[in-house]
This record gives sequence, structure tokens and C-alpha cells, in this order.
Amino acid sequence: MNLRTTVILGFFMIGLVRLSAAGMPVTVPADTLSYEQRLDKGIEAFYQSDWNEAFSVFQYLQQKYPGDARAYFFSSMIPFWKYYFGGKKPSAAHAFYERSEKALTVSHNQLQSNPYDTTMVLMLSGLHGYRSLVAAGEEDYRRAIESGMDGFTYTRQLLKLDAQDPKALIGKGMFYYMMGSVPDQLKWVARFAGFSGDRAEGFRALEEAARSNSYVRNDAKMILSYLYEREHQEKKALEHLRELAEKYPRNIIFQYHTGRLYEKCGKIDLARKKYKLVASMDEHSWSSMPSKSLERFRNLSGK
Repeated sequence: MNLRTTVILGFFMIGLVRLSAAGMPVTVPADTLSYEQRLDKGIEAFYQSDWNEAFSVFQYLQQKYPGDARAYFFSSMIPFWKYYFGGKKPSAAHAFYERSEKALTVSHNQLQSNPYDTTMVLMLSGLHGYRSLVAAGEEDYRRAIESGMDGFTYTRQLLKLDAQDPKALIGKGMFYYMMGSVPDQLKWVARFAGFSGDRAEGFRALEEAARSNSYVRNDAKMILSYLYEREHQEKKALEHLRELAEKYPRNIIFQYHTGRLYEKCGKIDLARKKYKLVASMDEHSWSSMPSKSLERFRNLSGK
């Protein structure tokens, strides 16, 4: 399901786990400043879709600080994005499941050490949510429901603390949308476990998070852009994605899909400009977007 899929998208917590050392109740490395600087460097590379650099940074942090779950979380997001924005390849789904499983283990260990660590609660909510999205993208709806319910268990903890917290709203929005999207014959599984939700409520929660001043508003916008397109509401999808493309000009995913939405909305001149830009971004060896953009540019230009 992603901007090209994710029935659950996700996505949601890249910015969310980007917490300052002062806000973390867990024990952090002695050279915290160095760790935080490296983590920010990796996250910035991630958002600019320089995933080789991002992976290198996260791998270093995992090796040097194996007990800090954040680097594992961000590392697992690389194959997640490749899955949703790179063609839903099974190999990317497998890599995501593998990395996120390790991230879950380390996160659980940290939470056991400190049950009041809200950072780990957020991360666990996000990891299960992303796993639910990938499962839904693979049409493994039973697994999607199970992961979604696991994630929402943590989201409920956040909602109890502050029902208007944008971070909790993203988790709520993703879960409710997912619950409203599964086939009717499987909804009994969730109802039996005491869970319910609908897509409209999911959109309301996500829109509220996107309007906030929180650092997770980008994640809410990314999710909304995908979900609106999935619901054939391209103009609303473009509204959210265009802002992300402007903020992250080197992110090939945001640029390419903004061009695609421009084309779908009949804004051909703007689509051509975006496709021309993406066609020149040939440093992304993992992506077929430059070649696809060149083809679309030529088609729209009548060449």
C-alpha cells in the first residue's frame, strides 16, 4: 500500500524517535553528544534518500552501542521505504521484517529496563505499525491485523497520557485506517480482540497530527499523501506531498511522486519539471525512478 504503499504506511516515526538526550529516560552512552550527532547525520541522509550513507551510520551506531534501539529502528526503515516506494519487492519486505525484528528485541529490552521509557513505547508502536503496513501490502491481512493490534496496544498507552499528542494521533490514525481497510471476512478477528476503527476516523487523527507543530508532522503528511492517493483523492495527496518535496529537495521519492501526482491532477507543466529533475538524480542506484521519470518526461513532451 505506500505512496505506493502501505496500507499502513509509514511510517510514522522517523521524526518521532528523533528525541533529544534530555528527553530520554534511558541510560545513554557517555559520549551522548557524539551519538546524537551521528544519529542526526544518519537521519538527514535517510530523509535525503542517501540510504547507503544512512545505513553506514546506523550500522556503526549498532556496533558501538548495541543496547540503543534507535539505530536499529532507523536501519529497518530503509528497506521499509524501499518496499513501499521502490516497487513492493519481496526482498525488501524480507529485509524489513528481519531488521525490524531485531529492533523490536532491543526496544523490548530497553523497555524492560525502564517501563516508563516513553521513547521505547513510541518506537514499539511504530515498529508494529510498519510491520502491519508491509503485511497489508503483501495482502497478508491476518498478520497485518495481529501486528496492528500489537502496535495499538502501545499507542493506547500514549493516548492515555495525552489523547492530543501528535505522536499518539499518528499511531491511532494508521491503526484505524488499517482496521477499516481489511476484508470484511477478517474484521471479526479484531472485533473479537476488542479492537475497532474506521478509515474516516483514521484520516481525522492523521490530519490533526499533520496540522501540529510537532516534529512528526512530516510523517503524518507522508502517510496522508499515500492514503489519499489510495482513496483516489489525488489533490489532497498532492497538497501534503508537495510540502515534503520542497523541504527535502534531494529526496528522490518525494520528487518523483510529486511529479506523478501533478500529472494525475492535470498539471502537466509542473509534472514535466519534476520528471526532468528526477531524471537527473542518477546517484540512486537502487531506484528505477530516474529512468521512469525520463520516460514520462519524453512522453509528456511529445518526444
